[in-house]
Amino acid sequence: DDYGQYGDQGYDGQMIDPNMTAGADGNKGSFGDPSELMIYVIQNTNLLDKNKYMCQICSKAASRTKDVRDHVENIHFPNMFMYKCEICFAELKSKIAYKNHKLSHK
Repeated sequence: DDYGQYGDQGYDGQMIDPNMTAGADGNKGSFGDPSELMIYVIQNTNLLDKNKYMCQICSKAASRTKDVRDHVENIHFPNMFMYKCEICFAELKSKIAYKNHKLSHK
């Protein structure tokens, strides 16, 4: 195939559409475990920022990788994984929602 009409625009593998909440094909069922979302946690290239890690999808930064991973799940992949409260058996859509819910039982 001839793609000459597109010129030499190149491809930046770091760029992801921040509005895209699934894979390029729209399939959100490709993750078997929440830890697999770590592929969206990258080093923050801004050396002046105290936060060392960032979300590859929207560039939200945090100082700990687990905080960025939790952000990715909560914001970009809600309802991908379910967490069940062992006290009241409520089902929660993300690890952050689960942690916040557990506080209601204290």
